[in-house]
Amino acid sequence: MSADRHTPFAALAKAKEDDPYLPDGYWGADQPKCPHCGAVCAISENEWWRLYEEGEHDVSCPHCDGDFSVTARVSYSFSTDKQEGA
Repeated sequence: MSADRHTPFAALAKAKEDDPYLPDGYWGADQPKCPHCGAVCAISENEWWRLYEEGEHDVSCPHCDGDFSVTARVSYSFSTDKQEGA
């Protein structure tokens, strides 16, 4: 299947041609990537601070104006390596 920029979700469809399970840049990324045009959408530049809350969020791409959803997965890590007296 060939995708073009004017087809909804074209960039995601193209990426799934290469890897149907974990398309490059669309899963586990530091910044959301538009599934329509393929542009990386910087959270800070778009003031999308709500994306740091776990769950699903609806956004519009600042590059192509396409609407899409972003799923945020939050992970925490804890350190106990610095202890007074140790």
